[in-house]
Amino acid sequence: MSAGAEFYFSKGYTPIVRSVAVSGLDTFTIAAPGTSNRVVLTNISFSSNAAGTIAFYFEGNDLIAQYFRQASATVTPQIGAWESTILSGRIFGRLGGVSGTDGCYVNAEGFFIPQI
Repeated sequence: MSAGAEFYFSKGYTPIVRSVAVSGLDTFTIAAPGTSNRVVLTNISFSSNAAGTIAFYFEGNDLIAQYFRQASATVTPQIGAWESTILSGRIFGRLGGVSGTDGCYVNAEGFFIPQI
């Protein structure tokens, strides 16, 4: 467990795990925390069948990070924690380049933080 995840876990928040298979170049949701919650991602990895880019955003199109996707490779960046400041705002992604049916897989771990 990363230091970022350990912090949220020690505060009593329940961990979440999300897996998304992405087909085509459409926008895809990684985590949507629901009403009056914020989302925190503490670990993310992605694999791709074709080369291209992948970008991650907070709700409102605020770019978090962008990475190059190598064909047939898994990438696990050291992110610490991506914590949204928007209540009920999702974290989503977009692919660039080439992607077919189930062309990219995104796995994420994190927490939903309730508004107190």
